[in-house]
Amino acid sequence: MSRKEDILEMARILFNETGTQSSTTNHIAKAMRMSPGNLHYHYNNREEIVRLLYIKMRKEMTLSVDELPKCIATLHKHEKLLTEIQWKYRFFFKEILSLFSRDSELEDLYIKDNIAHRRRITQVINNLILNEELVIADEEDIDFIVDSISLSWQFYSSFLHTKGQEVNAESVQKVIKYTTAAMKPYLKK
Repeated sequence: MSRKEDILEMARILFNETGTQSSTTNHIAKAMRMSPGNLHYHYNNREEIVRLLYIKMRKEMTLSVDELPKCIATLHKHEKLLTEIQWKYRFFFKEILSLFSRDSELEDLYIKDNIAHRRRITQVINNLILNEELVIADEEDIDFIVDSISLSWQFYSSFLHTKGQEVNAESVQKVIKYTTAAMKPYLKK
């Protein structure tokens, strides 16, 4: 790994442990055993680091249109991978709205990506319909399922937290049940 990648990895670890508010560039530099000036040679500020971590996370999560699941079994495998990536970058999902309030560039990027992600979820639902795993005749129902899935994935860890439940690598995997529940009334089998 390059020095820049090492800094991003250390920042990700610190952000997950203590949050982005408590992990300044000085904390990251100290953990890297480098001067703050040396860190700022590589990155302008904490917001740039968060933005680059977001871009890295999105690349890990995003499938091309050809790779999108075409059956429920493949979808569940992909969802398992997504929960692992979300746990790896859990600070982002815990602080999503706060991060947007501090970085409008990140917010704009996320909104653009989220709209594209919604189209990919819609394509997965359509793949499942084409493969006769789901029976959905109403476009409005498809929109409801897509939005339910999107809401679950974006805010599930915050939801667990607000219920006083422990948020850990195992508990966040339960979001898959919400995806399944959203599709359950439309399952053909």
